[in-house]
Amino acid sequence: MVFLAAAAFCIVPLPLAGEALVADSGMKRGEGELRAGAGRARIPLPEHPVLAGYAGQRRSREKADEVYARAIVIEQGRVRAVIAAIDTLLIPEGLESEIRARAEIPFCALIAATHTHTGPGGLWPSTIAGWIGAGAFDLAQRDAVVLATANAIAEATAGAGPAQLRVGRELWAKGPARSRSGAAIDSELVALRLETPHGGAIATLVNYAMHPTIAPRDRLSADWPGAAARQIEKASSGAPALVLQGAVGNTTWDGASDPGTRIATEAEWLLEQTAPLRGASVECGVKKVSLPPWQASPAVPWPFRRAVANVFALMLERKAPSGAQTRLAIGPLTLLGVPGEPVGELALRARPVKLVGLADGYLGYVETPERWAAGAGESGKTYFGPDLARALGLWPQ
Repeated sequence: MVFLAAAAFCIVPLPLAGEALVADSGMKRGEGELRAGAGRARIPLPEHPVLAGYAGQRRSREKADEVYARAIVIEQGRVRAVIAAIDTLLIPEGLESEIRARAEIPFCALIAATHTHTGPGGLWPSTIAGWIGAGAFDLAQRDAVVLATANAIAEATAGAGPAQLRVGRELWAKGPARSRSGAAIDSELVALRLETPHGGAIATLVNYAMHPTIAPRDRLSADWPGAAARQIEKASSGAPALVLQGAVGNTTWDGASDPGTRIATEAEWLLEQTAPLRGASVECGVKKVSLPPWQASPAVPWPFRRAVANVFALMLERKAPSGAQTRLAIGPLTLLGVPGEPVGELALRARPVKLVGLADGYLGYVETPERWAAGAGESGKTYFGPDLARALGLWPQ
């Protein structure tokens, strides 16, 4: 009987629970005065919290630094948008929904993980996901992340006032990011600063693609995004600094010391080269997209592919796969959320739109269809087949 059950698991696809929906809110454009506020809240954790980032069950032996949720609220007329950066590995869909409900977030929000591999885990109520790298489910830690993010958003909302912005971007070939699978990466560094009309910093946003796998595995740490955020905040009189991942899927770092400081210093220099923009508009839209069925990579030996795909189904609770994408334009900068880890080539194709990885859910790695079909690059880490990039609008149909 056990043999027959195992054989069936390797042959028969598990059914979906429910149907995926397709909906597009369209882009909404703000009018009138630009307003912005920002907030930061520490995530309260026990002495030895569950960690996320690597396979197995891990707890922190010691605390390298505090971890935070940071948020920006941008308002213009009837348009109100939220951007949140949380010092953790990823944002499971259920967690994102809880944050939205707790903080009473409007339809337009980018809720993203900094992707530190030594941040608080236990946020995904799935045993399989916990062993793969999300950490053993811990309801108290999940609640702590939700509360901190909601508090950061509340602080940002309460403090919103008239704002102007600066936006700088550069192709930073000498930056610390490197390719780990031979394909192109997105080396662009983007920095945005919201200021009061008199030039005081309200908040800073930085987008750069590089896996945060630098900190020791047994220490709670925000890794290089936390180090960069702290330095920028120190330089801007404590104004919150959000560090977001770009197309992080196939990136690693060059091994040089203190990449967080390098990134913060470069972002500050980049912002100094820009002039403040007054009268900038805000546009935002959210799209819900149906995604392909779960599919194991060609890198998995063919007799085991159905079994691996069924494991994905169990991990995702066999829900009909769907994904939400937020597109947020702030002046000349357009950010597009991706609920996973896109590779660099997808970001190069999306320019001038800037991808924000690990945003509003998690669907695994997003590889190009060509490299996926060849079993190359990051295809071995994907949950869906070659059409995932197409479904997310990152590759031609």
